[in-house]
Amino acid sequence: MLYQPEFLCDGFIFPETPRWHRGKFYCCSIDEGSIFRIHADGSKECVIKIDDWVSGWVFTDPDADNIILTSGKEKKLLHWDGKQLTEIADFSNIVSFALNDMIRTKSGVSFVASVDFKFGEIDPSDAPNSPLLRADSEGNVSIASAETVFANGMAIPPDGKRLIVADSMTSQLRQWDLDEDGTLSNHRIFATIPGSVPDGISLDAEGGVWVASDRTHRVYRVLEGGEITDEIDMGTTQATACMLGGTDGRTLLITASDSHDRRVIYDNPTGRLFTVRVAVPGAGLPSWY
Repeated sequence: MLYQPEFLCDGFIFPETPRWHRGKFYCCSIDEGSIFRIHADGSKECVIKIDDWVSGWVFTDPDADNIILTSGKEKKLLHWDGKQLTEIADFSNIVSFALNDMIRTKSGVSFVASVDFKFGEIDPSDAPNSPLLRADSEGNVSIASAETVFANGMAIPPDGKRLIVADSMTSQLRQWDLDEDGTLSNHRIFATIPGSVPDGISLDAEGGVWVASDRTHRVYRVLEGGEITDEIDMGTTQATACMLGGTDGRTLLITASDSHDRRVIYDNPTGRLFTVRVAVPGAGLPSWY
């Protein structure tokens, strides 16, 4: 099925990483270092603002508003308890440029995407592999997998037994078996979407994955093995991420921007949010349903 998105709001430099939590949508604006709460009428309020990029972030549990977020260029994980920020992990010894998206298991293990090349200074096709990182509940950091070229959006099914990761440079969704202690094993390909650049993803209750792809100006729903069941036509703008939510879990919030070029978007920001009503509700992490 082909969907058309509905405009919700604008006013972002580069919106990303949407989440659904306790009856509200949220998203970050990477370059503003901010996380916003989004209301049904499209109004927004800033929840957190730091002096760094914020690309990855999660709520820690379903009943509270505590947040773990990436301080991207500082290469650290921070914890927000509603009043103050505390550093909980430091990846600076194993990351050369920045941190990207992230997810956290229910047992407290964080998986974080790294970026080991500078945007705008190297063709991504020539970039070295950027590993998937891991921080345990005590703040100990390590490389979880060296197989990702450019890890991005992540999802964990409700049973907690798999990790699915978008790899933007390979047009693939990768997956691993996930042990309770955060160990990954049995790496394999969940799906390949030829020509796409998979970015943010969201899992639904039937095992389908919604995937934002900026290069193709599409958002896809893909099943394990690669079958595409649904598409959203983003027109001239580029989807950066998506997340299922709403009172019945069937509203897909999409973050988008007309350009990724910071030389363009700082002077002419085009960051916007869109929604689409879909058939299957959301399930699993990084949101809490």
